[in-house]
Amino acid sequence: MTQPDAPNWRKKPPAEARIVPGLFRSRNYIWDNDHRIVESHGVTWSQFLALSSLRSAGPDQTLSPTQLYTAAQVTSGGMTKMMHALSDAKLIERVDNPDDGRSRLVRITPKGAALAEQIVEELIATNKALIGGILDPEEAEELARLLRKLSIGLQGRKKGDASNQ
Repeated sequence: MTQPDAPNWRKKPPAEARIVPGLFRSRNYIWDNDHRIVESHGVTWSQFLALSSLRSAGPDQTLSPTQLYTAAQVTSGGMTKMMHALSDAKLIERVDNPDDGRSRLVRITPKGAALAEQIVEELIATNKALIGGILDPEEAEELARLLRKLSIGLQGRKKGDASNQ
């Protein structure tokens, strides 16, 4: 009597199957590290996302609350709480909307801009040292290019449809 073929667990899986676990492990390590850096400055990750979005929002550094909660990846209720905390810390201010007298905009203060800049510089330096200790500059450039290509390609697909090419 012959035995059925046992699955070959030692067979090397295709590259696509190895990419996702590697991305998750790398993301989790960098994510935890980046969160510690941001929180050491007395703000949450969402607050930092809001400040950095305002910091890069053009010359007036102003966004609507809707634009801000989309950028900060929080609910509208969470956005209200976050805006109160950032306002109390003098990192943002509410200003009249010149295009619509019924609404107000959110603007980063000089203190908030300085904090966002400080955090960004620290994140860049830390991640450059972290990744630079593993990849040489050419490899880092190639990885950045490939991840951008992957991200753009995935965003172009219908949500949840891996077969849509």
